[in-house]
Amino acid sequence: MMNTRVKDIDFKSADHVIEEIRNMNVKGGSPFGRSAAWAFKLAIEQEDLNDFDTLKTRLEDVAKQMIGLKPTMATIHNSCDIVLSLLNKDKDLDELKKQIVKVCENIIEQSFVAVEKVADYGSNLIKEGDTVLMHSYSSTLMGIFKAARNKGVNFKLICTESRPLRESRNAVNVLTEIGVDVTFISDASVFEFMKTADLIIMGADTLSTDGSVANKMGSAQIACLARSCKVPVYFASELYKLDLRTQYGYNIQLERRTPLELVCNEDFKDFDKVRVINQFFDITPANDIKGIITEFGVLHPAQMVSYWNKLIKNIMED
Repeated sequence: MMNTRVKDIDFKSADHVIEEIRNMNVKGGSPFGRSAAWAFKLAIEQEDLNDFDTLKTRLEDVAKQMIGLKPTMATIHNSCDIVLSLLNKDKDLDELKKQIVKVCENIIEQSFVAVEKVADYGSNLIKEGDTVLMHSYSSTLMGIFKAARNKGVNFKLICTESRPLRESRNAVNVLTEIGVDVTFISDASVFEFMKTADLIIMGADTLSTDGSVANKMGSAQIACLARSCKVPVYFASELYKLDLRTQYGYNIQLERRTPLELVCNEDFKDFDKVRVINQFFDITPANDIKGIITEFGVLHPAQMVSYWNKLIKNIMED
């Protein structure tokens, strides 16, 4: 049986986790959430955090650094919020450390289990002979495609390049290895090729309580175009990517990255007079989405919040 579980980076320390996040070596919303849990776990296991104030200061600093690097990633926020909520000055320090480490281990394992369930449910949407269009790299998406192939389904994949970093090249390497017929296209040509697709599946970086989804730039326009082409759009995501702050009016922060990922200084005669924006994420509204593929099944976007407490209960179990 084909293994759909994507292995995390072999992190050496909390600072190593932060370095890998900074260097964009962690890829995908689920790995970011697990990485945050790894950072807290490694800090407690390896560092001299011998009193409550030192422990609290260090964990808060780790959280601040990770959130600062990837403000769009709800999984990082959720891991940080859960761990920091456990800090209790009145609790025995050793017991507190054990509790936090256990919760971090639960976050990591629950994420892997959730992604495997998403892979199974998502693969059921792909039928023999289908053409699927995807955008950007997602470990969750790769799990779906691997699961479909594991079930003996033959399908074709249209893969956008996903500029500026062209993360989809990572997807192509995975897909060709498992025997999927892949067509790689530029982002600008997506409308031309979309007409041949039976369905569109994309990953997600953050889920909003109103049913909208934040993902790599270009996702929203693909979903909008798909509605005119009558091609169903699904986003694949473990529910841990849900940002509960959005139900209280919080707006998802959409990360912008350095313009030098888009252009070089030599591209313009007077570079300083040109405003170059490297918008890295956008938000797809719920009405452009057919369903969210989660570990609880293929949900209507409006259903997601109702499953949150069940997810948290699984994470907090001893």
